[in-house]
Amino acid sequence: MKTRIIAITNQKGGEGKTTTAINLAFGLAKKGKKTLLVDMDPQANTTGLFSNPDTLEVTLYNVFSQGRPMKDAVIQTDEPNLWLAPSKITLAEVESMGQNVDAPYILRDALQSVGEYDFIIIDCPPSLSIFTINALVAATHVVVPAQAEKFSIDGMTGLQTTINSIKRRINPELQVAGAVVTQIKAKTVLTKTILPVVSQFFHVFESNISAGVAIGESHLARKSIYDYAPDSKQAKEYTDFLEELLSELKA
Repeated sequence: MKTRIIAITNQKGGEGKTTTAINLAFGLAKKGKKTLLVDMDPQANTTGLFSNPDTLEVTLYNVFSQGRPMKDAVIQTDEPNLWLAPSKITLAEVESMGQNVDAPYILRDALQSVGEYDFIIIDCPPSLSIFTINALVAATHVVVPAQAEKFSIDGMTGLQTTINSIKRRINPELQVAGAVVTQIKAKTVLTKTILPVVSQFFHVFESNISAGVAIGESHLARKSIYDYAPDSKQAKEYTDFLEELLSELKA
């Protein structure tokens, strides 16, 4: 089976990208899928779930700035079948170093050295930066987390344009798997109004993630929602989303 490389992206912050990337990666690993979670966000929130980024000697910063092999950065997590390519705040310095013609291809080329994975999940920063471009160039699929609110809609035109441009110019095989609506408040007028609008930009998964304290508490506990609150509504919703995504990918 060809490795599925899924970029979790939305240029707006607070949409649930990191939460979705983390729980998607854990969910895949718990299903026995060999999974690599790539933290492309200099804020390193995903990395912080597993380790203190400041103590790591080799991270994506070294891959991007020094050409270090990706395999040197990858670490095994305590979760069976789950590996991490960590980030740290110094990764932000890469954007100010000046870009060459190879800049959009660094991640794609680096991933060719990491060995065989069933899935590679990329947590993107909340911007259309060089890191998001790298993720989209490397990816086979895109998942767009989005809140059911007006401000989530405002950035979708730019994201859609960027995805279409990369698909046309660099990565013709890139596919948008769909948008997953997060932090949803059921039966509100806003939710009923926004969902049809999101569907004008991207396919919307039937599974969505409701608002609730379990997600935030799981972050504080540095655990996935499956490990922190396996019986919670959100754990079931992420399971449903994973199954729907796997069905769509025929994986």
